[in-house]
Amino acid sequence: MDASRNESSCGLCGSTLSAQHGQHGDGSTTGAGKRVEYVVVELRGALACYQAADDVSRAGKTVAAGLAEELGISLADLPGRRYTCWERSAEHGVIQSGFELA
Repeated sequence: MDASRNESSCGLCGSTLSAQHGQHGDGSTTGAGKRVEYVVVELRGALACYQAADDVSRAGKTVAAGLAEELGISLADLPGRRYTCWERSAEHGVIQSGFELA
């Protein structure tokens, strides 16, 4: 993972956000989204349960092995781990990308 990326980077392509940073091929724009911090609260079988660090009512589940791989850590290190990702709304839910350890 690229630890040098920050909130001024596009969560989809990693390019620096600017007025010149246009749309991606899927029609998404750089202004549509934000970086969100989560904490993994537990592992349930093959799933990692997480919640937003600033709002415990925003919670979800994802494939634990995939999240660990995105973060570059072992599966056993997931519980209690904080991470950030870029989120943007899409037609059928929310798209997360640009996972980084917090």
